[in-house]
Amino acid sequence: MMLARGHWRWPNCGWEAGNISFKQSFAAGSMHLETELKFIGSEEAISQLRRSAELRRIAGNRRAHTRTLNAVYFDTENFALRKAGLVLRVRSEGQSFVQTLKSSYRDDLATRSEYKADVDSHTPDVSAIPDSRMRWRVSQLLKGHTLKAIFEVETKRTRVLLTPKRGTEIEAAFDTGLIRYFDGDHAQSLPISEFELELLKGNVDDLFATAHALTDELPVTLSLLAKSERGYGLARGEVGKPVQAKPVKLAESMTADDALCVVIASCLHHLLGNWSAVTIDGDSEGIHQMRVALRRLRVALSMLETPVQSPMAGLLEQARETAAVLGRARDLDVFLEEIIAPVTEVYSDERQLQELTSHVLARRRLAREQVVAVLDSDGFRKFVLQLAAVTYQRPWLARAEHNDAVVRGAYDFSCAQLSYRLSRAMRTGEQIEDLDAQERHDLRIKLKKLRYTADFFGSLFSGKKVRRYLKRLSRLQQLLGDMNDAATARALVHNILVEQRDREAPLDLAYAGGLVVGWHGSRSVKRSKALKQKWRRFTKLKPFWV
Repeated sequence: MMLARGHWRWPNCGWEAGNISFKQSFAAGSMHLETELKFIGSEEAISQLRRSAELRRIAGNRRAHTRTLNAVYFDTENFALRKAGLVLRVRSEGQSFVQTLKSSYRDDLATRSEYKADVDSHTPDVSAIPDSRMRWRVSQLLKGHTLKAIFEVETKRTRVLLTPKRGTEIEAAFDTGLIRYFDGDHAQSLPISEFELELLKGNVDDLFATAHALTDELPVTLSLLAKSERGYGLARGEVGKPVQAKPVKLAESMTADDALCVVIASCLHHLLGNWSAVTIDGDSEGIHQMRVALRRLRVALSMLETPVQSPMAGLLEQARETAAVLGRARDLDVFLEEIIAPVTEVYSDERQLQELTSHVLARRRLAREQVVAVLDSDGFRKFVLQLAAVTYQRPWLARAEHNDAVVRGAYDFSCAQLSYRLSRAMRTGEQIEDLDAQERHDLRIKLKKLRYTADFFGSLFSGKKVRRYLKRLSRLQQLLGDMNDAATARALVHNILVEQRDREAPLDLAYAGGLVVGWHGSRSVKRSKALKQKWRRFTKLKPFWV
């Protein structure tokens, strides 16, 4: 499919998958596990990487080869393939057409299955999928639906073979181009500026080592978002929008080790899925979601027992420090949206509240600048690459004995983790009516950790029981969150007053701060009574894992 004179046309692809009759023999094709790492950056950064001395050293005397690729991605009207974790495309390569079916990334975040086959044109042919089980699965997903072209990707790709050591071959690819989506007469597009490393021969450790060597000190960041996901985002109007964590799906037959890899991968997807929303658009919800992703990650990493945990110590500390920077910005968002806003609505004539709001806005601007600086730092880039490596290398196994928790079954492991998290929360909440603000905050944190653990392992249990438990837990968390907001408001107002004490209008700020703290404080008695009730209801509910 080519673009001509500014006009663009999809191929005619109005066939019904339900009417396909599989051929006894299909086009020559193959299936392999595609193991790759992808990085995104500006065109200048990608160009700098192409010219780097390290790349020339690893490539030796090999010449780079450049060609233009055009691919069309297909799905149903309701995106049945995407929902099933599959991507179907047909790409023109010279005079031939290659159809590719890809699955989602596996647990190790570097590998996914790929099924290729030659086809006659840009129109896909499900019967050409070389794996019979995948053919059947796709045909069932498409039954009764028309497969149609969704978006197009046109890429200028430059490839060069790298041999970092004997027995290892890695293909480096530099991609620039556009993702195009046409909705009637209106066209939308996204630029492509990426660098990929695909392992052709050798060990995945060598892939990560090469990635570290090539990207060190360069402003390119690991991305888990495939071109197909960006194309779907364009089609659905979701480009740059913040994303929540996707449900974690585990099989009861998994070991704890396998389950932990799935969980860590989920956390990293959640974290990087919001990177653009924060660094490019400064989205407050994106900041919140990245902070949640790091909290979930810290809970996941802390599940490793102390003797096994030391390889994770650096990652845990980096996650904590990054979350702290995000937390400062998030606290200011909450202060503006949930603390000052309702008070301003009641006391709309009080000009002092506007003065306080201006000070908070100034602090938030600075906090957001610090967030972007951290997320665009070499330290953060190394951090996420190391996390991706962990899902493949699993360093905790080197220290695990056969009776250690990480080699137990995922079901037994999850029951132990959930019971541990619940017992810690129960001990803190024993005297719920006597807890001070800090103790309530500690209880809230412990309940959050219980919630994240339940999110991680909930798919191993009865869905109905899990939903009921989480619903009651969420109500308790929300109330504790409201009470904590009042305490946070007091602390922030105090900090602002201390900061401004030698400047003009400290009395106006003190007056506004008093209004805010007093308004929220007046609700504390009612909330304390509600807390006792919700805590009793929660403690009487039988845990879903018992």
